[in-house]
Amino acid sequence: MRAPSWIQILGTWRLDPGLSLTLLASAGIYLRAAGRSARGRHRRRHWPRRRTAAFLAGLATIALALESGLDGYAEDLLSIHMVQHLLLILVAPPLLLAGAPITLALRALAPARRRALATLLRGRVIAAISHPAAGLLAIGTVMLCTHLTPLFELALTHPAVHVAEHILYLGSGLLFWAVLIAPGPRVRRLDGLGEVVYMLLGMPLMSVVGVILETDGSPRYAEYLESASRLGVSALADQRLAGALMWVAGTIVMGAIALIVAWRSIAAEERRAVARESYAAEPAVSVAGECEHPERAWA
Repeated sequence: MRAPSWIQILGTWRLDPGLSLTLLASAGIYLRAAGRSARGRHRRRHWPRRRTAAFLAGLATIALALESGLDGYAEDLLSIHMVQHLLLILVAPPLLLAGAPITLALRALAPARRRALATLLRGRVIAAISHPAAGLLAIGTVMLCTHLTPLFELALTHPAVHVAEHILYLGSGLLFWAVLIAPGPRVRRLDGLGEVVYMLLGMPLMSVVGVILETDGSPRYAEYLESASRLGVSALADQRLAGALMWVAGTIVMGAIALIVAWRSIAAEERRAVARESYAAEPAVSVAGECEHPERAWA
């Protein structure tokens, strides 16, 4: 046998009934809420299509990661498994959050349920899990524990553990990215400098696993020795490719977002400076006008 091509990987699908129904139900609920929002008290402000597109793209990314050939070949090649993990951590969560599902729920729900949701969002639990430290702790713990402990090989041999691992990746990704892409109006936000620092702290958490896998002198996971050999691939070379993917992809994505955040922060500060200068200049202009035309002051 030979290593699969990307055409084979992306062209091979094995649908999971439970997951497929969950994703379809999520899409249906979101679309129904978007339509209801446009007909409700916000009927003059249609729900942005870009948010709907982002949310649906996030669901599609989950399907790609867990139902395409990526999931099938993830048990044979570590590099494919790593691509699957990156989709669940770096791609799907930001897209889902960009859909602003909490904001949509607050617009579409009936008044009683809207108040209940608003009360929940103001509670201590949401305040705790939306704290930046929680996002960093979640993604760091999940990345290290699922790749550098026996838990990874356990997930390869026990389907229930494998499913739990995927949930952890998606959940930790949501907690991490929610600090930067708030899914609703009452979710904790950082200022511009805080966002940049947050991203700089998050980058090593992603890259450290990649560095370890890429520089390791021997295959770390025995489960891949036979499967990689069967496909004509060196398990060690495949492991180094997986590490490089984690290292490079994590650095590029987070670095790019850090630059965007920094640029946005600088632009926002410039706008505030211009506004302050304009506000400070208004009294001087007013006084000058009254001195030149004193009759206007008494008009």
